[in-house]
Amino acid sequence: MADRAGVLTVFFVLTWLTGLSLAVAFATAAYGFGRMSEPERTDLISLAIFGAMGLASQAGLLLAPWAVMRGSTLRIIAALLMAPSGIFLSIFAYEGFTRYAAGAPIWTVAWAAYHLCGVLVYVAAYLALVRGRFGPR
Repeated sequence: MADRAGVLTVFFVLTWLTGLSLAVAFATAAYGFGRMSEPERTDLISLAIFGAMGLASQAGLLLAPWAVMRGSTLRIIAALLMAPSGIFLSIFAYEGFTRYAAGAPIWTVAWAAYHLCGVLVYVAAYLALVRGRFGPR
């Protein structure tokens, strides 16, 4: 049982770090775009709205550790909430790889941190949701 608690703790930390970092990346990118396109209308309220949108986009990943320990209905809901972000994250990771192969790479640290690690955490979360193995037996 201690092994499951340790695995669940690592799973919780990975999903929350990834989800929160992706939410922050979304909020800062949207805020930066707003500052470029309409600087007079982009303020701290806009940043709060973009932050809420970033958290909403990662709701499935942030709920995954809790849903894994629950029934299949909650696991399905978490997986469905994760689907759009997971798909787009996979597309962006693929685009980063093709740009690297073409000789015009994006910043390697950003690609590795947000895209590659994000995709790996999403895959691990999906597998945990499908298996539902961290709960008490």
